[in-house]
Amino acid sequence: MSSFLFVSYSGVLGGAERVLLDAAAAVAADGPLLACPPGPLADAAQHAGLSTVRLPHRSLRARGGIRRGLGAAAALAAHARELRRLARELKPEVIVSWGMRSGIAALALPRGTRVLYAHHDFLPSPGVAAVVRRVAGRARLVTVPSAAVGRDLDPRGRLGPRLRVISPGVDPARFAAVAPAPDRPAALLLGAVAPWKRPELALEIVARARQVLPGLTLQVVGGAVAEEEPLVAALARRAAQPDLAGAVTLRGPQPDPRPALEQAACLLHCAPAEPFGLVILEALAAGRPVVVPDAAGPREIVDPECAELYPAGDARAGAEALVRVLGDPARARTMGTAGRARVEARFTAARTRQAFREALSGVRPPATRDPGTGAGELTLVTVSFNSAAELGRLIASRDAHLPGTAMIVVDCASTDASVSVAAAADRVQVIALQENVGFGRACNRGLAEVTTGATALVNPDIELTDASLRELAGEALRPDRPERLLSPLVLNADGTRQETAHPRPVSAADLLRAVVPPALVPSPRLAPWRARAPRPVGWAVGAALIARTQTLRRLGPFDESIFMYGEDMDLGLRAAAAGVPTWFWPAARVLHAGAHATGRAFGGEPFERLALARHDTVTRRLGPRRARVDRLAQTVTFASRIALKTALGRSAQRERRQLAAVRGLGRR
Repeated sequence: MSSFLFVSYSGVLGGAERVLLDAAAAVAADGPLLACPPGPLADAAQHAGLSTVRLPHRSLRARGGIRRGLGAAAALAAHARELRRLARELKPEVIVSWGMRSGIAALALPRGTRVLYAHHDFLPSPGVAAVVRRVAGRARLVTVPSAAVGRDLDPRGRLGPRLRVISPGVDPARFAAVAPAPDRPAALLLGAVAPWKRPELALEIVARARQVLPGLTLQVVGGAVAEEEPLVAALARRAAQPDLAGAVTLRGPQPDPRPALEQAACLLHCAPAEPFGLVILEALAAGRPVVVPDAAGPREIVDPECAELYPAGDARAGAEALVRVLGDPARARTMGTAGRARVEARFTAARTRQAFREALSGVRPPATRDPGTGAGELTLVTVSFNSAAELGRLIASRDAHLPGTAMIVVDCASTDASVSVAAAADRVQVIALQENVGFGRACNRGLAEVTTGATALVNPDIELTDASLRELAGEALRPDRPERLLSPLVLNADGTRQETAHPRPVSAADLLRAVVPPALVPSPRLAPWRARAPRPVGWAVGAALIARTQTLRRLGPFDESIFMYGEDMDLGLRAAAAGVPTWFWPAARVLHAGAHATGRAFGGEPFERLALARHDTVTRRLGPRRARVDRLAQTVTFASRIALKTALGRSAQRERRQLAAVRGLGRR
């Protein structure tokens, strides 16, 4: 069972998403998971060592007519289905719904699900407000970035102690090296270029202030989503007018705000309804005074010692405030020093992480389960071939979920940093081979070094989501159960199930599913990987297998004459012949990126090699006659899938390549 699953509808890396990473870092020891679309947020999460589940990218824009509104509603319904599926497959103890859309999607979860709802925006309309307040009412705990957002969400105080203000924070040390402010009057507008941020007001404020400070300049640093590109063009046209000509620079997005802050003497902020204002903290931490609206989140961040406040939306008052700061450089420096001290005392990222750690711990259920097999009874064995990035994530997930568990990495002459990544980790034994001996032979080499009672053979692109492999090892070691090969549930990068458990080749179930697509009749007999309870299967894909170490050694486990592909089917058939059944065990689960090494080597899925490996394995273990029947069944399987997908208007290119590979066997 995963501890915490963070879910974000958005894949951008704005202020709210940066706080999400801080919240996840607060419980890093529990190995939290993040479900979000591909993009900057997912990239930053992976860089921080956070395991991710990739959701589809969907537009964040909901307004713009009936058609766009219906599309947004459909997308939200799909997001709700995704969240329900992830809760079912991953079984997290706590789901953290980040933002309104994921919060609304959480309404589809069964009652009793432990949900922390992180709400970080003002409510856009009465209709949305009604739904979001229902979301908050069902959540175990609701966090908001400011008291202003809290009052907007819960004006009558009905949530009581279930509503908690957790202010975002920054790392002051990251901004300590920012150079002193320039003596010239230079203002900075920092953040997303969006209508609600009022960037056009900043230009009007600067235009008025230049009547007193003719040398005043403004940098606008921030990006716009595609729908708001016309706003950027409008700003450029306004900046070209005589009263601002040469004074305004539109720099676009920058990943690091510090270079822009070094060129600024103060920060100008114009959003009248800013939920908090992380860029304000960054400016203060860099020793820059700020000029901000006297409203919403910014009002809660600053005080008169570090800021000038002006009535929201008032260009004249904003210009006067800007002149008071930039017209007195000595005062501006004093304000900057006070601002840095205020951040260090009240708004550090460490304080934010501690607050989230306490909040999440309060929502998590008390530990009641038997921890099962100890870490000392299981060893993970993996084979690497240019797998440095994947190995790093596997090791990080082991450290989070199975700390103290031994691991053996057999490297097949990688030319990247695979060996050094493995060698730098604790409790990892590295066997560096001088040549690529193949998957099966390398696995056998690693198994020979195992000293624990149970072994998990895992691909390097596996990531653990919880401690369930330890529990599966305990099942394998039960003295009241016979020897078995146990296959956990393997999830794709998007959280859907992989087809990793299969009927025995040429069995009745295998032949039946050749003509009846499992998508039409989702019976666990035809599609064992869909089973919700443990069940025996014909064989299981070798991405993740657990058994008693002595059982694996007695079986080989792998036939060393097979260099790559087919080793897992061969193992399953040999094990069955030796009286060792294979069981699919969905209570244990892992994430699998899939074919990382072969994708690099072959430029995609090597269907011809896969088809040949299956044919040779069935021929060797079941005989030529059954191999011919199996080839015919495979032909029918892919042909029926092509027909079904074509009828549904979906691409069948992958199945066409698979069919061509199987047909190619007949021409050998």
